Amino acid sequence: MESELLSVTLPENLSPALTEKLKLLAPGTYCVHRSWGFGKIKDWDGGRESVIIDFKSKHGHIMQFAYAAESLTPLASDHVSVQKVESAGALRKKALEDPVAVIQDCIRSLGPQATADHIQTLLSPDVIPAADYKKWWDSAKRALKKNGHFYVPGKKNEALRQLDAPSALGDSALENLRLANGPKAILAALGTLGKYWPEIKNEAVLNEIAELLEATLSKIPKSQLPIQIELALARDEFFVQAGHPAESGPWAITTLTPLGTPALSNLLDALPGSRQPKLLEALRLGLPEAWPALFLGLLPRANGRVAEVITEAFQAAGRESDVQTAVNRYIRERNITCDFLFWLCKNRPAIYGRLIEPQLFMAILSVLEKDQFSEIKKGTKLYELVLADKPLIAAILKDARVPDVRDITRAILLSPVFEELDKRSLLAAIIKLYPEVQAMVVGTDKTAAPEAKIIVSWPSLKRRQAELEEIVTKKIPQNSKDIGIARGYGDLKENHEFKSAREMQGILSRQKAELELDLSRAEATDFTGVDTSKVSLGTRVTLKDATGENLVYTILGAWDSDLSRGIISYQTAVARALLNHTVGERIELSTGEGGIHHVVIEKIEPHRVDLSVPA
Repeated sequence: MESELLSVTLPENLSPALTEKLKLLAPGTYCVHRSWGFGKIKDWDGGRESVIIDFKSKHGHIMQFAYAAESLTPLASDHVSVQKVESAGALRKKALEDPVAVIQDCIRSLGPQATADHIQTLLSPDVIPAADYKKWWDSAKRALKKNGHFYVPGKKNEALRQLDAPSALGDSALENLRLANGPKAILAALGTLGKYWPEIKNEAVLNEIAELLEATLSKIPKSQLPIQIELALARDEFFVQAGHPAESGPWAITTLTPLGTPALSNLLDALPGSRQPKLLEALRLGLPEAWPALFLGLLPRANGRVAEVITEAFQAAGRESDVQTAVNRYIRERNITCDFLFWLCKNRPAIYGRLIEPQLFMAILSVLEKDQFSEIKKGTKLYELVLADKPLIAAILKDARVPDVRDITRAILLSPVFEELDKRSLLAAIIKLYPEVQAMVVGTDKTAAPEAKIIVSWPSLKRRQAELEEIVTKKIPQNSKDIGIARGYGDLKENHEFKSAREMQGILSRQKAELELDLSRAEATDFTGVDTSKVSLGTRVTLKDATGENLVYTILGAWDSDLSRGIISYQTAVARALLNHTVGERIELSTGEGGIHHVVIEKIEPHRVDLSVPA
């Protein structure tokens, strides 16, 4: 082509610079004019010393050599405007499959003019339909940022740039942080900057970042505490990476975080899952004296991730017994979440091995019943785990006493939680382990009543009788009215009020049946005339441990328990270990976490609890 051009006689008055420019405008070359836009060099006319150009709006336009060299800009063969003409289909396909490559072509084509607006003009509607462009552009920007080798400004009138050197990437990330608008944008920009900080390592810049973050944190309202905490966590993570300690001033994590249990639990729930462990770790390091009590208070509302972090914290501190005791108490009090129980049952950590026993199943049943009345159902995973994980049932019932297995079987039979087929499957698994309870399931158990006889105090008997009376005379009639009212609301399949009332009907029926069974088994006494020659029901026992400390227990009926006054049921492990022993005997009491507590019986005397029945 160059030899053909040389055959054309160029004007002698054309400067060497314009001559060289003109040679770049050979026939077949694409070009752009500031007024007429995109065009293609059709031919040269040596006789008229002119260039013939096909513009979109004007074909066969004639332009003198000198003017053409001055006003036309030749375009490379890979320029996006050229690709739109020569390979439009391939360009559209590339835009869908590899938007980063198309933006790269746009940056190369437009140079310093590669702003978001100019890129849109170049690509839409020819390559990307106008209706689809915003979605495509947002996706392309995310891909560019993830790629890490592009500068994507926050302002529309600033050009995008491709970056190669790490230092340039770091400078771009720093500039993005400076231009970021709002806490979430700053959070994202800070995360990117952290990747390139080793190439920057500038103390003055670090101080600038600290000031920027403090100013941002100070502007975030208290109603947006989760994003404030998230940004403060990212700040500390960045500072530690940069070789500086975490913030300890008025904007420290320990200052910003509410330390009351409900507020802190709500905050953890509002944070992204990846940030929850980071907040707990920051509190553990920042509050070396207070974190144990704080963490134990969180356990009743903890999800699995939080429970795991708390457990590991106590293990690392060599305080396993503290968390074991707390979890054991929460299980027995039925004060624990579905999420925590799912984590515990699925993973069965060794630290909680002794808690995988019948009381755990009763806690599972309790939280599943509560979940039935929640707006947000969280018990589905736990429900499915109990049914599917047969080794879990085996682990819970391992070494269980037959009366405890009977209690679990009875609870399943009466519970409204399980669907009928699921209930049968669960009961079949229990019968396989304990054939003794099969008669209960088929309704021919003739041994349960004698085995289940229990001794209770008169006041506790009166309390149970009052509970039953309230259920029979008040709660069940009211529930029947609620069902009737809810039935009138229409379509029963979509009638939430009707479903809730029917579910409550099942729970009340179970509670009524359980109370009736308990009362039929109960034998009341006032524990007078007790034998104090040995530990027995109705005695007050004084113990002395290895440290010389005195422990006092009053052993009463099955439904009597008040640890603040030292009153325990004769069915508890402590009472069973003490019964029938005499003064001076050395007893081993289990701590409930695998340890042994050695005590000596110092004194046995009649109980001092007022057991008179209220009039």
